[in-house]
Amino acid sequence: MLFWFSLYAYTPFVNPELINMGVTASVMGFIGGAYGFTQMLLRIPVGIGSDRWQKKFFICMGCLSAVLAALTMLVFHNPAGFLIGRALGGVAASSWVPFTVMYASYYKAEHTTRAITMINLASQLGRFISFLLAAWLTTHFGARAAFVLALCVGIAGLVMSLFIKETSGDNSKKPASVKALLAIGKDKNVLLCSVLAILVQIIAFATKTTFTLNHAVSIGATQAQLSFTQLALLSSGIILSFLLGRFILKHFEAKHLVVLGFIITIVYCIIVPITGTMPQLYLVQMLGGIGNTLTFSLLMGLCVQNVDNSKRGAAMGFFQSIYGLGMTIGPVMMGLIIDFSSMRYGFFTMAFIAAIAAVLSMRYLKRKAA
Repeated sequence: MLFWFSLYAYTPFVNPELINMGVTASVMGFIGGAYGFTQMLLRIPVGIGSDRWQKKFFICMGCLSAVLAALTMLVFHNPAGFLIGRALGGVAASSWVPFTVMYASYYKAEHTTRAITMINLASQLGRFISFLLAAWLTTHFGARAAFVLALCVGIAGLVMSLFIKETSGDNSKKPASVKALLAIGKDKNVLLCSVLAILVQIIAFATKTTFTLNHAVSIGATQAQLSFTQLALLSSGIILSFLLGRFILKHFEAKHLVVLGFIITIVYCIIVPITGTMPQLYLVQMLGGIGNTLTFSLLMGLCVQNVDNSKRGAAMGFFQSIYGLGMTIGPVMMGLIIDFSSMRYGFFTMAFIAAIAAVLSMRYLKRKAA
């Protein structure tokens, strides 16, 4: 919770601050894409490393990178500083591989999907609390207060990470060879889930976490309302993550839920650019949170459900590295579309991508889910 708190407390204010600096949408897209670019480069090596060595080391390094990301953007509060800070944030987020694999190792293999939804719930709660506190602080002290908040909480998370103890069960099996781990990427199920996750992240990082906030600014959002926009997105996701792990997955197939999630995302992308008030945008963001949770959380669990424990770090690393491509492409694509066309056309393009993902999910995802 502290880890994701420190990475997300300032995110509602990155693009609005860049707008105040006079940055174009295209440049905003490249700065936003830096977060995904470093993850794309690092998540496979981190996945392999966490399978072969201590996961604690990578988790500690991730927490340190989260601290450095907030510190960089606070001290160097300019486009270059934001670019470096967002890249460091991506370095930090790469350590989510050992986080998720370590957590899932405490569950039986057939409960992997449920385990992943529960740790995603913890990450969402961290983000939710960060947005709530940032909304209050920025109202009284300005946008920079969110960066200070992220820095302080990040330091707390870093200190706590030093006390992690790995169970003997985490390293009870002999790690697979590097060649075998890299071969994970050839697994059809892992590859399919990864490709779908690319599409999920293209849409999410082009809309919900970046340029939806530009639309909020255009309709008069205050500092606090920018955080509330993200709170609305997370609130529905948190509730749904809890219900998925405790109830929904026991009665419905993951494949059909993923397809439903993409259909909801289509509706989200069509409606956002035609909202004219913040209450309307809050409601649409809640819809977006449902769509994102149904797609992303379930794809993450489906990706590793049939992979041997000794290779799960590599499988998760491959999955998360590949979807980092979507996190990189999404903001860049959206920024270019906005500069050369319009915000509305950009959102409609994302709706079309969601439609493609829905068709692929219905046709190729396996029916059986863990």
